Amino acid sequence: MQKIPTIGIVGGGIAGLTSAYYLSQKVARSKIPHLRILLLERSSRFGGWIQSNQLEPKYDSHVFELGARTIRLHSGVASLSSHSAINTLKLLEQLNIFNSQFCPIEKTSAVYKNRLIYHNKKLINLNDLSLVFGGKPLRYPPVFYALYEYFSEKGRIPVQDETIKSFIYRRFGHVLAEDIVEYLLDPLFKGIYAGNVSNLSARSVLKKIFNLEQRYGSIFHGLLKTRNDKQKEDPVHFLFDDLNLKDYSTLLNKYAIYYFNDGMEILVKTLVNHLQSLPNVELKVNQTIKEIQFQENTQIEISTQSNEKYHIDHLISALPAFELANYLDSKRDEILRSRLNQIPFVNMIVINLLYEREDIFPKAAFGYLIPSRENSHLLGVLFDSCVRHQTDKQKRGSQLTVMMGGAWFDQLRLGQCSDEQLMHIVTAELKKQMNLDQKPLFYSIARLNKAIPVCELNFF
Repeated sequence: MQKIPTIGIVGGGIAGLTSAYYLSQKVARSKIPHLRILLLERSSRFGGWIQSNQLEPKYDSHVFELGARTIRLHSGVASLSSHSAINTLKLLEQLNIFNSQFCPIEKTSAVYKNRLIYHNKKLINLNDLSLVFGGKPLRYPPVFYALYEYFSEKGRIPVQDETIKSFIYRRFGHVLAEDIVEYLLDPLFKGIYAGNVSNLSARSVLKKIFNLEQRYGSIFHGLLKTRNDKQKEDPVHFLFDDLNLKDYSTLLNKYAIYYFNDGMEILVKTLVNHLQSLPNVELKVNQTIKEIQFQENTQIEISTQSNEKYHIDHLISALPAFELANYLDSKRDEILRSRLNQIPFVNMIVINLLYEREDIFPKAAFGYLIPSRENSHLLGVLFDSCVRHQTDKQKRGSQLTVMMGGAWFDQLRLGQCSDEQLMHIVTAELKKQMNLDQKPLFYSIARLNKAIPVCELNFF
């Protein structure tokens, strides 16, 4: 009897589930329809950090998100390319949840346009910045910064990598760079990576502008040179040749981000239900891996703590780097283990809060970020009720989420704080920053250990 070839996937978060989904599609179109897909998940549920907790009816069934809560639709500093964004929309259509779950936010909406930071004891709207006349928190008009960088020395200094802070100071000089780094990039990358710009890799995080500067000697000179070169903006466009971009152009032109009516976890649940319906796909939970061995006959053996053994032909890892390293052979895979363990991760604390009043937000916005110079215990605050206004406008109360930790987790000794101490800190910070002086009706505190990988200097 001929053995059925098997592809194994370890990790049942969104990366593992979508890998299984696209593999199953490819197998269905291929000449080897009997290929088997096996996915192993350590915990009792799928989805990883994506977890949407619906509150009791007495709290109007508000949704508390543990992890991601929105998806971007258009390209930007830290977003996906248009091709990747469209690919996700197509996935929603294929899973038949687009019409029932897709809740977009327009580019012209206040929630998207209002970019708030906490600066000098007040919330500043970066959307009020004038290109010509400037405004807080910048000392000069933005156009002045661009012109300075464009006309500054273009002697190409080959740099393998440097921190974001070093890169910006080198290109803009000390006086101008201070504004850009401390009040724009510092809070921005706290919000995206929970990382410190003094450690984050410019080559990895600001890949496009770093490469432009290295090639043309200036960021803005490079942007002007390549402004019509769409292929360079999206070097992986060939992976999405089957997508008809015109079918989604209206959505991309009108909307900026979107969320799901029932919370982000609906995507996870729908993927799981679909995959479980396929005869050649097997999903297993509660599979704690003990070891992964690459054998001489090119097969791979996965051993679990419950003494089960799985023999597969190809392996896809959707695990955090440090977790995969623990399962590899300490001698045979020593170099790979070492490389994986060099990738740092940061701890996060996510606190969801529901308040009785509906007028707690100073302005309709996605939320606000806090520059490190403000010496706050918080990274930022998300205005969930503003973001989910379409679906939550009939619900009572207001909901927000506080993010803490990241690169400052150890420095602030957050791991030593009890829930009561954390709530005391959060209550005091929200009163100072938002003038929010009331106790929440309900709250939840989640401690996310090694939640986010950090692209530090020389990150590959």
